[in-house]
Amino acid sequence: HNMNTNEVIANLANVALGGEKGKYTPIHPNDHVNMGQSTNDTIPTAIRLACLAKTPRLIEAIYAMAAEFERIAERERDTVKSGRTHLQDAVPTTLGREFAAYAWTLRRVAQQLANTHPRLGEIGLGGSAAGTGLNTAPDYPERVAQELADLTGEPIAASHLTAQMQSMLDLQMLSSVIRGLALELTRISNDLRLLASGPRTGLGEITLPPVQPGSSIMPGKVNPVMFEMLNQVCYQVLGQDAAVAYMTQAGQLELNVMMPALGSALFDAMDWLTNAMNAATEKNLKGLTVNRERCSAFIHASVGLATLLNPQIGYMKAAEIAKESEQSGKPVREIVAAHGIMSLEAFDALVLKAARDGKV
Repeated sequence: HNMNTNEVIANLANVALGGEKGKYTPIHPNDHVNMGQSTNDTIPTAIRLACLAKTPRLIEAIYAMAAEFERIAERERDTVKSGRTHLQDAVPTTLGREFAAYAWTLRRVAQQLANTHPRLGEIGLGGSAAGTGLNTAPDYPERVAQELADLTGEPIAASHLTAQMQSMLDLQMLSSVIRGLALELTRISNDLRLLASGPRTGLGEITLPPVQPGSSIMPGKVNPVMFEMLNQVCYQVLGQDAAVAYMTQAGQLELNVMMPALGSALFDAMDWLTNAMNAATEKNLKGLTVNRERCSAFIHASVGLATLLNPQIGYMKAAEIAKESEQSGKPVREIVAAHGIMSLEAFDALVLKAARDGKV
């Protein structure tokens, strides 16, 4: 890549000076364009610059998705639903609380990505062939770093010349954060697919807008394809991170020769996630609707509501209420009223307070 760039620049310069392509006079790709440089220090610097350019786009996509989750969370802040732990009925929560948590987590990952920015700007350009600075002009590392900072607007500075050719630690740290993002997006996508399951025999608490015919054989079927797509992209990103990890440890002595493929894997991971998140946000998340009646039906059918009685009647008696509800099929609220513990209206108010405030 470096020598190809040198040759292109030399040809362009020679043509501009009245010469011909392929005849490297008066500008030579090695003697002039590559003066004081080596592929060994230009490639890691180019990878860092590319990551500095791509990371803000990924961060923007994360914030866009987080903003949409936050918008839905605010809209549904009073939509009470059954919490679920171990995929079993649990205490009440709100759909707004669930979605606000998604937004918070995504913003946290975005901040972690932003925190990698300063280290990506610490370059080893000027290290030349083996990190010694051989054949470079005086003060070249500092001067070229300042020039790149002026051109890009990024906080670029000269760093340890030898270490930045040997070690891919900063790039591995970036890849690790991207892996974390992919893991969180996988979890969130799976949650949305689960919440949208049905429409008749699944949870069906939310509805995702259709973006294509769902089945080649089942008429009317709508599949959650955008979040299935995001899942698949995340799995590919995890593969890229694994490749980056192997290549990070594969350097020997003064140089990590795996840098070209390492950079390619990072670029792919960032581009794939950026595009996939934007598509999922625009084509699916923005059209998401909530089936409030379904949420209400589930919460009133949940045996987990007996937990709200713990402070008032104790764990053992609350467990008896739960067992009676499970065996009889009657809602906890009706059993509570029948036992004279509290009225239906009081119990409904208790459920709302528990879901919204986490208190009873």
